[in-house]
Amino acid sequence: MLVCQWHLDVQYGKQSDALAVIRAWGAEKLASSGFSKATFGRILVGAVGASPSHIVDEYVFNSLEEFESALKDMGADRFRAHSDRLAPLVVPGSQKWIVWRVV
Repeated sequence: MLVCQWHLDVQYGKQSDALAVIRAWGAEKLASSGFSKATFGRILVGAVGASPSHIVDEYVFNSLEEFESALKDMGADRFRAHSDRLAPLVVPGSQKWIVWRVV
């Protein structure tokens, strides 16, 4: 089992705007992509010891193959609008995926 976390920082004061896009994008991902195979998902934001501008979009997959397949689906045109809406809110270079293996 893998915990797959997409980490990103958003510009100061833009957390609520970014969360609205991430939630809409997440609903679309779960409805029409390999992200539907995730067994769990949630969004985390910094509180104590982490900046409130830091957002983590987290999913749990049973295998690396399921996660990689879900990522490939993000290249579909139907997801482009979400990406375009989020891009100006994200601090450049801050986004990355971290994948944890559950032991």
